[in-house]
Amino acid sequence: MDNILSQEEIDALLSAFSQQEDDESVHAKGHQETRQVRPYDFRHPDKFSKDQLRVLEMIHETFARSLSPWMSSYFRIPVKVSLEAVSQLSFDEFTSSIELPSVIAVFYMDPPGDRGIIWMSPDLTSAIIDRCLGGPGRSGGKARELTSIEESVLRGVVVRILDMLALAWDQMAQPTFGLSNIASGPQFAQVTSGTETVGRVSLRIILGESSGELRICFPYPLLQPLIPRLAIERWFRREADMEKAAEMNEALQERLALVEVPVVLEVGRATITVREFLDLAVGDVIKLDSRYGKDLSVRVGGAKKFLARPGVVGRRLAFQVNRMVRDGGGAFK
Repeated sequence: MDNILSQEEIDALLSAFSQQEDDESVHAKGHQETRQVRPYDFRHPDKFSKDQLRVLEMIHETFARSLSPWMSSYFRIPVKVSLEAVSQLSFDEFTSSIELPSVIAVFYMDPPGDRGIIWMSPDLTSAIIDRCLGGPGRSGGKARELTSIEESVLRGVVVRILDMLALAWDQMAQPTFGLSNIASGPQFAQVTSGTETVGRVSLRIILGESSGELRICFPYPLLQPLIPRLAIERWFRREADMEKAAEMNEALQERLALVEVPVVLEVGRATITVREFLDLAVGDVIKLDSRYGKDLSVRVGGAKKFLARPGVVGRRLAFQVNRMVRDGGGAFK
């Protein structure tokens, strides 16, 4: 009879089992919630979303593609520019990662009117200066600060790089980039606070037999007014609009190519009075302002476009175009 449980003992046993199941459920739920929690570093907040970084990457891929042919033409040696990475970090981390001494160019971007940084590695800087001064574009030697002549030479290159950067950004914001100054160290290029988030664009430039790195620093306050435009949907919509505009331009050029315009060879000009005009008779001679053996003006649609020499081809009158007239003025009629 001692092995038979009373009703109170049965109720207590069931209650213990129920409590144990509840504890296991809470424990499992706690583990599930823990797996969904992601660590967040408040000292390094992610202010740029993945989509915004992706748009920045697309912009600077375009920049790299346009910079390669320009540098090849400017330096007259093969130059290859490739985008390595687009990332975000603090401004202190950016400045601590660059080699010194090196070139730090401070630029402004208008709008919004704030400043950013372009950094060149010492190898790239020495190769550019060597090529600009007539050398083969070799890099080497111990890194040092630039002389005034070298800084002046490099300033011109940086200004042209900023012009190419403005063209790459033109699809999104149509900003103006300008060079503020060239600093010898990060202490002279404090464009934002050390804890501020910046976007870093890293490019690899192979100039002849030399290579180096170029980095662009965009502080978050610089790009904050443009954040709404850094949407991936806006970029692809813009790309579609540009393709449509290109098709329309091509169709318009094809239609314009079929338009007929009058072409007139102007033998010469003269100014007479109304009385002289009324007294004109057969056999009278009017002296023109043109000279024998000199080129005559060719007007296309009323606008002076060419200088030509008159002549004959077979039994027809003709003229031979000798040169074009720049800024000829006039309007097509």
